[in-house]
Amino acid sequence: MLCSSSSMTDPSTKRTDSILESELGDLAKGAHCYYLKSPAIVEKILHEGRTFYSKFRRYDQEVNPILIRQHLNREVTLALPLLREGRGDLLVVEYFGEEPELFIPILEHLFHHLGITDYRLYRGKHKHRRTVLIQVPEQPLERLHEMGGQISDMLQTRLEKSWKILPDRRLPERYNIFTLPYEYIK
Repeated sequence: MLCSSSSMTDPSTKRTDSILESELGDLAKGAHCYYLKSPAIVEKILHEGRTFYSKFRRYDQEVNPILIRQHLNREVTLALPLLREGRGDLLVVEYFGEEPELFIPILEHLFHHLGITDYRLYRGKHKHRRTVLIQVPEQPLERLHEMGGQISDMLQTRLEKSWKILPDRRLPERYNIFTLPYEYIK
């Protein structure tokens, strides 16, 4: 069932929203910091000869339930890090194309073929945005990048390139973050 945080009158929506809030709380539990989006650039990051400009301000503390609720109510934009000291346990596929109804079955078929069973699918801030979180055993960045590359290569045989996979070794660690999703799909 798809839900909208604006339709809080439906009891099943309230239940789904509370499940999403709980899942996001579980994701945030292991995080050593969080990021809040700012309206202006807050940091300039130099990495391997490239310059990155970040609108996310880092806070070195744990996420609390109030922040998660504010994010779901779209009062703030909350993001979490994917890496800690070059290691992580989560792959993120962010789809931003115009055909999410085509992307989802292709991705599910691909995951079945790769034996990936531990993943969650969410809707992002915009109506076509999809975020897929794939839980993996803790790995170094290089291995996570290889796993993401394999998924990306297989997707590319079926779809136009309209996604990104994080973490990405070409990005600085402080740029390997993901914005928490807004709606649970499955």
